[in-house]
Amino acid sequence: MTDRIAALARRVEGDDLFLASALADYAHAEDLDERGLAQRLGCSTKTLVSLRLCLKPDPKPVVFRREVDRIASRFEVDAGVLAEAIRLSDATRAMRDKTGVEDGGLLMAARDRHEDSEGEGS
Repeated sequence: MTDRIAALARRVEGDDLFLASALADYAHAEDLDERGLAQRLGCSTKTLVSLRLCLKPDPKPVVFRREVDRIASRFEVDAGVLAEAIRLSDATRAMRDKTGVEDGGLLMAARDRHEDSEGEGS
């Protein structure tokens, strides 16, 4: 794998059209590094680079499963884990969009309230 392809895969992590974004969200949520993500998917880190450059499957259920299976077969990864990664990413992004809160914001807000209530009872 060339360095250019790896750089491209990193660049598209912010683009929701590519699997790179879903896999980055999943790795973050599951606290996985590159090697851990590859292991969870059942592939090498080299394969992971190519997988990231795939377009995400159509979210419609009947199409989604077929496209996930096709991608999983092509790259010899665990289709169940791949589907889980994509669905988790979609749900996380939907929550972020709906609340307007970035990663950690909900926890910060909860912590702020907790700290405020502790201060009131002291």
